[in-house]
Amino acid sequence: MNSRAVAVLFATSLLIQQPALAQDDGKFNSILNSTSGSTLAPASVAGEQTKPKPASITGKITDLTKVSPVPGARLLLIKEGAEHVRKEVDVANDGTFRADDLEAGRWEVTISAPNMLSHTNTIDLSSGEIRSMDVALEELEAEDVMRITGKRSLVHPEQIGSRTNVTHDIIYQYKSGNSLKDLIETTPGVVNDSFGNIIVRGEHNAVNYVLDDVILPEAAGVLQQTSFVTPRSLQSFAMDIGGYKASDGGGPLGAVARMKSLPVSAKPSLTIGQQLGGPMQGNIYYNASGAFSQDETSKLNKLRFETSGSFRGAALGLPPPTRNFKHDARADINVLSKLEYQLSERDRFRLTLGLNHSWLQVPTSRLSYRAGVRASQYDAQDYLIASYKHTFEKWFDEANLHLVNAFYYEGYKSRNVFDPDPVINGGQPLWSIAPDASRFNYAFSAQGNIIKTYRNTHRLEAGFLSEARPVRTNFSATYYNADPFNPDVPYGAIISPFTGTTAGPQFSPGTGKVKGFRYLQSAYFQDTWRPTTGILKRLTLDAGVRADVYHGVFGNTNRVAQTLLTIPDIPAFSSFPFQTQKVTNAQASGRYGGSFVLTPNTVLRGSFSNLFMPPPVDVFAVPPDVNSIVNGVFTGTLRPMQATRGCLADTSIEQQIGPRFMTRTNLFYKKLKNYGDSGVIGNSPLYNRQTITGQEAYGVETRVELKPTRDGYGFNGFISNTWQIALLRGQKGVNGGIYDQAEALIEDKYPDHDRRETLTAAGGFTSRRGWWVLADYKFMTGLQDGRDPELYGPHPKRTPYLNIFGISGGYKAPEAFTAKHRWMPDTIDVRLENLFNNRLPTNLGSPFQGTRFLQPFNFLIGCSWHIGKQQYRLSQNPNTPTQPKIAQLVSGKTLSSP
Repeated sequence: MNSRAVAVLFATSLLIQQPALAQDDGKFNSILNSTSGSTLAPASVAGEQTKPKPASITGKITDLTKVSPVPGARLLLIKEGAEHVRKEVDVANDGTFRADDLEAGRWEVTISAPNMLSHTNTIDLSSGEIRSMDVALEELEAEDVMRITGKRSLVHPEQIGSRTNVTHDIIYQYKSGNSLKDLIETTPGVVNDSFGNIIVRGEHNAVNYVLDDVILPEAAGVLQQTSFVTPRSLQSFAMDIGGYKASDGGGPLGAVARMKSLPVSAKPSLTIGQQLGGPMQGNIYYNASGAFSQDETSKLNKLRFETSGSFRGAALGLPPPTRNFKHDARADINVLSKLEYQLSERDRFRLTLGLNHSWLQVPTSRLSYRAGVRASQYDAQDYLIASYKHTFEKWFDEANLHLVNAFYYEGYKSRNVFDPDPVINGGQPLWSIAPDASRFNYAFSAQGNIIKTYRNTHRLEAGFLSEARPVRTNFSATYYNADPFNPDVPYGAIISPFTGTTAGPQFSPGTGKVKGFRYLQSAYFQDTWRPTTGILKRLTLDAGVRADVYHGVFGNTNRVAQTLLTIPDIPAFSSFPFQTQKVTNAQASGRYGGSFVLTPNTVLRGSFSNLFMPPPVDVFAVPPDVNSIVNGVFTGTLRPMQATRGCLADTSIEQQIGPRFMTRTNLFYKKLKNYGDSGVIGNSPLYNRQTITGQEAYGVETRVELKPTRDGYGFNGFISNTWQIALLRGQKGVNGGIYDQAEALIEDKYPDHDRRETLTAAGGFTSRRGWWVLADYKFMTGLQDGRDPELYGPHPKRTPYLNIFGISGGYKAPEAFTAKHRWMPDTIDVRLENLFNNRLPTNLGSPFQGTRFLQPFNFLIGCSWHIGKQQYRLSQNPNTPTQPKIAQLVSGKTLSSP
């Protein structure tokens, strides 16, 4: 037998006896084609019949409805045992893909798409095989990003802004799990005030709320005691505090809260839970989803619903004015319901209904309560959204249209009695007020956008927003003298708010009725450029322009002027401020930003934004002070507000350390003209929106996160630290909302809400055995102490530092246990807030909030039951390979592909 025959037999034995070599065609072909020496046969001897033919994979990538394609998806194919053999495939806009020229053998296929949870399959391809593989991806919680390399990434190179993502686990586990305000305050750049207020980079109550990519019209009033949605209805949550795009606007821009509601599922499911605790409080929450038919061929299968919400009652509501207080109960209803119909593969229609109502008792001191003082507040924020989405076959990617009808109401009622111990707001006279007030807004908003990807590097977006908002307010009150040292007016006597004495008219019902109207029109264009070659692949640039027009109509207050004329010997005054006032402002704003990947784990960002924020027009008409008049205008007369204008520059560096640790540091500078603030009415908790001449703010914000392991277990937590300083600029006084002509130069350097530093932290552990624990901590420096030293004596300039602790924990029963004991709860949880019963003041004599104290220790114990399909996230189990067409479902955890 010659050497050539021996070589052929040897090669054949290798093919039969070594499966590893047969699977690794690259190695096998290299052996067959070797020409070193005479021991191996040349390729011509092997023959065409033994040469492997290339394999292919085809399929379609859709969302969980299996109808809508997922644009922008990508496939990464890695040959097992040969990490260098890999192939990347872009998915077409209709969701289809084809990967050709694949070697036979085992391949790991990772499918990823923006805002979708990555999915990994392991498949075996034989020579010449054409494999079909359809995959349905589920929307990703805003947490981990799966790069095309298949590695876990906690940095976000595609983002130009300062965004903090809050996962579903934190939404569920943090504190009571019921407060949207608590979630917002876990993010850097956001500082807690009190009484419903939020401070964002020096601004009061300047949060723009976005639900499922729909900008919600700005709420009535400024206290926002009612949330737009309960956290029980959210899948994920993100907070933007800088790096705004041209699409951001239509309301305040101190921050943008981006909320994503629970997904709509075809399989029926129901979760219902309850919480009970003390001081007396309770909560019932639920979520349900399903299709109207489980027959996939029926049209009713395309008609699906999702509804969720909570019903809460508590003996502790608003921050009290004293440590020992009475009358502080509250009840809240938050419901979010969606009805969705898939008209075709490219068309989806959705109706979203939000019902949010709060009934609140206004807390008082025990002395006031014994005197018969009672006050209550009712807030409502209801909205109906009709949304239509169309994905294009060519020319464009997608288009969206949203029509919003919003109904907002705020009502305040009080018993007409003298309050011997009123809450004294700094800068206000020592009066006791028994007010009745109401504020109503109807807002109709139309907004939409169209998106196109150009040459795979430019994402072009154009959009618009229109809003028409008629408003109506009404205010009346009885005023009493609460100053025992006033020699001219008896203590407790009814006084005229116009004169401050017993002589003069009252601000009776009907006097303060005002109507107004606001119209907004915005349009924008935005280009996001992400190069794909060379070092420029590390770069993302975003540039856009936004044009805004604001037209405000502030209704006449002739009834107030007529009441003024009844005062004897009143000085001559101008009637012009009491007539209908109109304001029109417009601005073209540039928004620019970019990010650069310094290393695979480090991203540097920078941005600059021109700001234009339209003010609300739902102001209360209050009694002017006839003892203060400048140029024929009384202090306190209603004054129209101009739009807020300014600029914001910020930069940040974000870094990932290992697979679980992430840090981000932001630096910002903001300058505003006519910035929005809150103006209190006497000693009541009623607020008017007003504007101040100018403000300048700068600061440093830090976020540190420890993520759980890839399968969702282990230690986890975060630290958010904010250091900021705000400085009054210009004349430092009120220039909108009311006329407030200061007799002397204002020497205040800082606004009243100048809280310098806030640190919020949470850390916990999630066990594979079903239990979890999360401890939380908050540190806050003090606000300015605005109490009058002549009344209260010497005191520090600021309120004391605050340290607040809490802890939560829970347990999820195994599915085998719940299947056997169906009436036992699936989960139990315990929530403890203000663990050490810290009762220090959060405000002392604030010009706009008076004195407020922390609420005492409280706790909740809860449990929940689940029926039907779990709300799983589509993911690959790292430990269990899956079949080509079947995704591994992992219960109750957020998993990332390995």
